[in-house]
Amino acid sequence: MIDPRPTVAGATVTYGSRHESCLAVVERMIDAGVDTVLIVDNGSAPPSSAALDRVAAESAGRVVVHRMPRNEGSAPAFGAAIARASATGADYVWLLDDDNLPEPGALERLLSTDRALRDAGHDLTAVAPLRVPDADAATIADVAAEERVRESPRESISFAGVEAGLFARRFLERTGLRRPHALAAGDDLSYAPYGGLLARAEVLRRIGQPRADFVLYGDDLEYTARIPARGGRLVHVRDAVVVDPRGERWMPPGFQVRAMFLSTNPALLYYFLRNRLHRELATGRRWSVLRAVNAALFLALCLACAVATRRWRPMRVIHRAVRDALSHRLGRRVDF
Repeated sequence: MIDPRPTVAGATVTYGSRHESCLAVVERMIDAGVDTVLIVDNGSAPPSSAALDRVAAESAGRVVVHRMPRNEGSAPAFGAAIARASATGADYVWLLDDDNLPEPGALERLLSTDRALRDAGHDLTAVAPLRVPDADAATIADVAAEERVRESPRESISFAGVEAGLFARRFLERTGLRRPHALAAGDDLSYAPYGGLLARAEVLRRIGQPRADFVLYGDDLEYTARIPARGGRLVHVRDAVVVDPRGERWMPPGFQVRAMFLSTNPALLYYFLRNRLHRELATGRRWSVLRAVNAALFLALCLACAVATRRWRPMRVIHRAVRDALSHRLGRRVDF
């Protein structure tokens, strides 16, 4: 007897005037076979809210809009999305940002991988797709190749994303003195963003709710990191593709410390850095010789970038973010 296809609840968060991109995501989810789609309206403009309500009213219950009383940031909104989607009675919850467009077959490949993990005896699992800026075949191949060799800082010793050993290896790779090596960990991830994440509702209930006090940035990484931290498997499914357009960025791509000094939004820089550092300090030993070395390297890089860019205001924001992370001061800041 063939097992019946599991039921899936989709969930996304939108805000501002983004109803067109959000509804395109909803359409893709329904085309993929999602049973119910929950839209969390996190402070949309009135015309966008009205457009979302019209689609929900015409969907015969397949699309449901939950409106937040006020916009408190993406972290509380995704917490609401996860809680309400988990409570629908569906077997799985599929999370997507409001501009993520899953390619055909993405959901089935995610479900198949999670099913295989369960058949292998793993009960605490989640799967994440390959996120690409566009659906061009060459782009997908390039991103997949990059992901196989992309090494992330070890959060148990890094400081604000800086790890001396990784910094040296990347420098040698850029100068051609070292060839990138495929990661030994294979498809297992330490953390993943919300966009495209698929997990059984029971797994999400077990790991609890995201941290609303992160407000913006990093709550998804802290949340998903709970799965491998508790002995589970968080697996990257590279043949399940989700298009994640890279629009105008508040922080340019490239060397991250330098990008902080070229950022255009002090508030976003603050939350990005504070939450990342808070997450790192909660992983492994809070302080060690290696962590202290990486903290010193981060400070030196900040000073060098401030001089090179002739921009000193970001240094004040960075100082505040580091200070608040070290003192466990989270929550919303309104003094930017």
